[in-house]
Amino acid sequence: MMTRAANALIAATILCLSAPSVGSAFWLEDCYNHLEQGRRENQAWPMPYVCPDRRHAYAPFDAMIANGTRRQNLLGSHHFNEDATQLTQAGKLRVHWILTQQPEGRRQVFIEPSMTAATTEARVAAARDFAQGLGTGAEVNETTILSDGRPAVVVDYVNTKFRENMLIPALPTNTYNMDDN
Repeated sequence: MMTRAANALIAATILCLSAPSVGSAFWLEDCYNHLEQGRRENQAWPMPYVCPDRRHAYAPFDAMIANGTRRQNLLGSHHFNEDATQLTQAGKLRVHWILTQQPEGRRQVFIEPSMTAATTEARVAAARDFAQGLGTGAEVNETTILSDGRPAVVVDYVNTKFRENMLIPALPTNTYNMDDN
């Protein structure tokens, strides 16, 4: 009796496995598609994940470069005369350098804000007029950062005082006596 039941079970299993069923074919195809998709992802593994990571890693450096360029191209109050209507010689040289020596994509002049909006607008207009006089249609914008530069007179004064107060170079006196050995 046991052999008859075992034989029937084996026959039923063979019959089930050999008979194609519509549901099992779709299940097998879905399994194959899932495995194939996983294989393709593994084959191209680092690229789908590396590119966004690289963009995020470069973003702070791009911001630092933009801020450095903005500071480099900044005109402060010492680049304008007292009434802020004209550029000083230093301001003209600075604008000329920005418009001729900076890379093409970074030829933009930034103006430090002053205490009043009218003065800032006058500074922007003076820089824009000078830039147009050079034959370039440069962009001149107001910015929020402050110039940390100083007039040349102040720098010269500090350097002169430093030189005046410098000690005369001298060798130290001999503190080691050869006879004390």
